[in-house]
Amino acid sequence: MSKRNMAADNMKVFEQFRSRVEPGMLEEIRLFLGVEDGVSDYSVGADKYQKIYIHIFLEKFSYVLAKNIFLHLSEFMRQSYFNVYVCEEIEEKVCYQFLTGLSGKDGVRMEVAIE
Repeated sequence: MSKRNMAADNMKVFEQFRSRVEPGMLEEIRLFLGVEDGVSDYSVGADKYQKIYIHIFLEKFSYVLAKNIFLHLSEFMRQSYFNVYVCEEIEEKVCYQFLTGLSGKDGVRMEVAIE
């Protein structure tokens, strides 16, 4: 399987996933990010498909700090059955696609941008 086909197959998992934002979830994420070291500002929202969008601005950008903040967030949000993410580094920005869920294809889908 070529690298391009493997990437396309991996993204199908994200596209076919049914996200469900539970009441209070966005506020819990805001509270979490409000006490996370190195974060200067953030925005948290969800679209009509219940995909969560998180944009985090760091006090001083570093790939290590961005990765640590994402890993803390993913551990905070993780559910028991599966946790999958992909990462793309673009200059001084890191973008993550993250899925976490229980059995089946229901759970939470997040897009996290850190700069």
